[in-house]
Amino acid sequence: MTVVRTASPEGAADARRPLPPVFWLLFAGTLLNRLGILVPAFLSLYLAAVTGLSTGTIGVLVGLWGAGSVAGSPVGGALADRVGPRTAVLLSQAVSLAASTALACTQRAEVLAGVVLLSGCASTLHKPAGAVVVSRELPQAAHVRAFGLLYWASNIGAAVSPAVSGVLLEWDPVWLIVLNVVTAVGYGAVALRLPDREPGAGPVRSPVRGLLAPFRSGPVARFLFLSFCLALIYLQKQSTLPLDMAAHGLAPHTYGLVVALNGLLIIVLQPVISRQAERLGMDAQFVLAGLLVAVGFGANAIAGSAWSYALALTVWTLGEILLVPQASAFLVRHAPEGGAGSYQGAYQFVWNLGLVLGAPLGMTVRETWGGDALWAGCLVLGAGVVTAYAVSARRSADARRSAYSRQSAPEKAGKRDT
Repeated sequence: MTVVRTASPEGAADARRPLPPVFWLLFAGTLLNRLGILVPAFLSLYLAAVTGLSTGTIGVLVGLWGAGSVAGSPVGGALADRVGPRTAVLLSQAVSLAASTALACTQRAEVLAGVVLLSGCASTLHKPAGAVVVSRELPQAAHVRAFGLLYWASNIGAAVSPAVSGVLLEWDPVWLIVLNVVTAVGYGAVALRLPDREPGAGPVRSPVRGLLAPFRSGPVARFLFLSFCLALIYLQKQSTLPLDMAAHGLAPHTYGLVVALNGLLIIVLQPVISRQAERLGMDAQFVLAGLLVAVGFGANAIAGSAWSYALALTVWTLGEILLVPQASAFLVRHAPEGGAGSYQGAYQFVWNLGLVLGAPLGMTVRETWGGDALWAGCLVLGAGVVTAYAVSARRSADARRSAYSRQSAPEKAGKRDT
């Protein structure tokens, strides 16, 4: 049974109350992890520099890293619910350390295949634990704010990491491994002060049931499907967008500058927009976020200059800023007691799956029907998601009005009797 937690009368005060120290530990750990993670671009550069493997083999290894990252989220969610966030994060960082050490000690492709699979898994294994910490340690009214700040920390790390990794790679590729080891040890040290599974939390659910539970809940399953559709659109920024810009005569460094604007906007605007958007409510923010993503990517059909692509990117980045914290808060709100990790893991799984499938799908559409058809398809798919969000919001509002009417009816009857 899905339990939906309702906000307390003191919700507004809770939303503005200072966040507890345990949250800032999680914030620091998220920043450290994102700074040191060996992302696919630098993994491929590292492998090319130290192994002498062919480009095709390196491509397969990077693909295995991606497969591991997709699998890591649901496994990490079930793990966080079963053993608690502290143990889940410690295990993920132990796996990361082991994979990094093995990566530095072998050049055999068959061994590297297992190593990069584990490395990819470790990159997402820890993430659902954050949702468990937020759901247990913070009041519901502070959830969106907290998830927004964690997303902010991740993007700060993502903005700094390429510059640091590039310098280290030029010094010596092994320094990339050192960076990963140092940040994993740092996050592990932080995790020692995170909460673990609560005493008397009840019987431990089967891991398989935990993995499947989000997909068996009607409202959550629908939300996960819509998130998957948005992920199909969003991935185009890394796959077909650079090709589309090149087709308009823009150099690769121009693409890099335009896409860098995404991280810069998130770093600058995330805290401000999350705070100002609170008055809209969750349902309205989902509708607006989906609309901005759909229009932003659809606008690429009429873009041709760096400035026009940057403007379109600004639109869909605003949608991203609204969407991500609300999605995490929605899942925590709908998760049963002790299931926040599994629900968050399911969301990250469908999002990563959408990213994996979005690239070949977008490439196929572009090669077959052209770039304009691709961006028009993104707009149409996004419009479908917005419509579904709006219908869901209407049903939620009707359900709230119906519940209020049932609650107030006995009170009105009592007043008439007196």
